[in-house]
Amino acid sequence: MKKNVWKKFMLVAGLSGLLMGCETGSQIKEEETIAITGDVSGEKETAVKEETQEQEMSEEKDENAGLAELKDMLGMKDADTADLLGGGEENWTEDQSFYIGRNYQTELYGIPCKVFTTCGEDRTVESVSVWIVSGEREVTEQEAEEWADRITEMMGVQPSEEGEVSEGGSKNRRWLADGVIASMNQMPDILTVSLQPAVGELE
Repeated sequence: MKKNVWKKFMLVAGLSGLLMGCETGSQIKEEETIAITGDVSGEKETAVKEETQEQEMSEEKDENAGLAELKDMLGMKDADTADLLGGGEENWTEDQSFYIGRNYQTELYGIPCKVFTTCGEDRTVESVSVWIVSGEREVTEQEAEEWADRITEMMGVQPSEEGEVSEGGSKNRRWLADGVIASMNQMPDILTVSLQPAVGELE
């Protein structure tokens, strides 16, 4: 009788041990699964953050596209400028007999602007013009000075001509450096910047 009781006790103890072992194994596996899932989630989160940062940097770069990029367009083949500044549209004379250049709607320094190029007979960009204000509102002196400062920084020289306000209300400034002329025309409701090669000009 005692022997049977002892056998039952050993059997129960053995089964309990097996059950505890299974439970511990399951718990370990569950913890491993959580850890692995956590690692994968962490990797995904890091990848998403990096992708977001790259996208933001790319967008910031596009938003901060400036006058230097426009200056680089001078001398480029028109076909090579087609996808710049978000893409440009061909600009022809009304009768389609003469190709003028391209029109772009873009942002410079985060400011919406219209950009126009003109091309020579070989369709090489000969000039780039930026229309910052086109008659839709008044030009403030502050923004005019900001654009003048941007041109000075890009050209690396002070304006060679600091025009007085004419009777018609326009004020022209001009910079000359590295074979390029930059000019800014300021009127009460118009503000434009133009870039072109300094052909025949003495610096």
